Amino acid sequence: MYFSIREKKILSLLLEYPNGITSEELQDILQVSKRTVYREISSIEKTIKSVDVQIIKPRGEGYRIVGETQSLEQLQQQLGAKQTELFTDNVQRQSAIVCSLLLMDEEETIEGLAIDFKVSPATITSDLAAIEKSLIDYRLELNRLKGRGIRIDGREKQRRQLLSNLIYNGVSEFDFFQFLDLLEEGEAVTDNFFLKLLSQENLLLAGQIFTQVSQQSFQKVTDNQLQRVLILLALSIDRMAQDRFVEAEQENKAKPESMQIASQIMIKVATTLKKSIPPQEVRFFAFQLEGVNYKQPQNIFIDSFDVELSYQIKELIRLVSEATAIDFRKDEQLFNDLSAHMSAALKRNLTVIQGANNPLLQKIREKYQKLTTAIIKELAIVFPDHEFTADELGYVVIHFATSLERHPSGRALSALVLCSSGIGTARILESRIHKYLNEIEQVQVAKISEMNHLDYKSYDLILATVFLPGFHLPYKVISPLLLDDEIKEIKEYIQTLHPDKTVEMMNQPEQEPSDAFDEIYETMRIANQLLQSFDVKPITSEETIEQTLAKIIDPLQGTIVTDAATVTDKVIKRYLVAPIGVPKTNFALFHTADPHVKEPLFTIYDLDQKFLIQGMDKKSIELTRVLLLLAPDPMPENQQNLLGKISSSVIESDLNTEIYKFGNKEIIYQLLSSLFVKEIREN
Repeated sequence: MYFSIREKKILSLLLEYPNGITSEELQDILQVSKRTVYREISSIEKTIKSVDVQIIKPRGEGYRIVGETQSLEQLQQQLGAKQTELFTDNVQRQSAIVCSLLLMDEEETIEGLAIDFKVSPATITSDLAAIEKSLIDYRLELNRLKGRGIRIDGREKQRRQLLSNLIYNGVSEFDFFQFLDLLEEGEAVTDNFFLKLLSQENLLLAGQIFTQVSQQSFQKVTDNQLQRVLILLALSIDRMAQDRFVEAEQENKAKPESMQIASQIMIKVATTLKKSIPPQEVRFFAFQLEGVNYKQPQNIFIDSFDVELSYQIKELIRLVSEATAIDFRKDEQLFNDLSAHMSAALKRNLTVIQGANNPLLQKIREKYQKLTTAIIKELAIVFPDHEFTADELGYVVIHFATSLERHPSGRALSALVLCSSGIGTARILESRIHKYLNEIEQVQVAKISEMNHLDYKSYDLILATVFLPGFHLPYKVISPLLLDDEIKEIKEYIQTLHPDKTVEMMNQPEQEPSDAFDEIYETMRIANQLLQSFDVKPITSEETIEQTLAKIIDPLQGTIVTDAATVTDKVIKRYLVAPIGVPKTNFALFHTADPHVKEPLFTIYDLDQKFLIQGMDKKSIELTRVLLLLAPDPMPENQQNLLGKISSSVIESDLNTEIYKFGNKEIIYQLLSSLFVKEIREN
């Protein structure tokens, strides 16, 4: 059980005066206000519950401490015992000081803070200097009022964001959820300074509300994200209960999905508090939910799909692939996971005063040092305006590391080379493998005469400089000098090594033969229809890109679309909302899904004049080629998958981008055919 210096003084006075001590006497002895006395007594009451002792205040009398003699003696012993340091480093103490000042209704003195945090006034002065600079980023201000003390001034929104972040950083995931479990059992006691800042009643309420809202919405939420949101919700309930609401202001609208969930949550809060919740509180909480992986919209036709972020994720994967010589671009799951994670990470409020790093994530970064180095470098290039915390970096490394585990061909492999030549040739061969085959990390060169003593299970692939009659394991014959053609063949051979695919297929539930056939047939029918309608056409441009799009879509009236004007307006609206130009090219993917589209369509139009439009990387491109992708709404899953293949292929690889940039109808037709065949085979 931990007590601050001030709390220990109050308890000592209560034990010294068993007949009671008044609030005025406590104010005079401690040199604090009436409100501070009330706050300290309230905090003490929660802590001493565990020893069956309580503080009472009969009407018209002072505060008294009551309990069994044995319990009071036990409390006296604890007050005399030497307590462990509350904070082990300056950052934690400074975070705690900020929290204390943000929660105070009045000024606090340097001497009072020094007593509370068990340090010298000089240390507090130094801490305040560091804190003052950090608060600027949160648009908060540390004010020193002569003769009165210190306080933090600023809007409720910023106060609450900073408070929730500091509390989050001050509590480990394990401690937080263990405390939450104890709260549900009615036995929660904690020594954690930051946890004690939240009302136990409202933290329990926050947890209960989250179990009542749609569980499906939060299937992708990680523990650390849930912890962050629960802390913010509990803190918001605390503040709203005191009539401290975020200010109404002109701000961007939150996404409909976030508003819907935030509204559900705030209705339950309003019912419990028995007071109305203003709309700005709902919007504030909705924006915080946008930093949570509660949805994964990866469909380009969904209005909330972030085209710019999609491009940035593709770029990050491409750059990390090049830096590590491990091809992550073929792992669609990595793209989906990173998209969900980064969408949330980029919206989270970074804490000015950072907490200690997660030791588990630190170990992961150490284990994958080469990968971590590449990710740090490429994140700074792709997201130059965002500073990632050490923990956020760790989670990004986890996504790439998980991809390595899913696909052994992407991992650094170990190779056994069976060589019949002399030691000199063997060393040349080993050197060339290390130099030109970055996928192979470990190389073991062995003589043919040693074959009976080798553990072949320890190697991912086997290479041999001679044919091995009667050898039953897969191997590849190479020349002792490892020629360029052989290097290319080995790289292709490595790409075929996917032992995990067999396991995945074994675990998939079998479909009824008739259902599987119908599904495959329908996918093939749609693929064939898309290929038959595909074309690359020249078109005379109009004065603006909007007028040109209308000219392109209008002839589709009656065949592909039932209302060309409506579809055109929707295509233009999507183009104006988010950048769609493919960086460093001459083309953009114009797209929409609408009930007025009868059949899916993908067609390319070559313009006779250039239009300057914004690319996905926020830089301008000169548009001379329009890629038009139209889809019905609602859209069957097989259509979504095929059209998704087209949209993702545009920036999937440098080769694809070049094909879309310069390719004629025949070349692009072949690319589309291969994409569709792959989709049909995989499903």
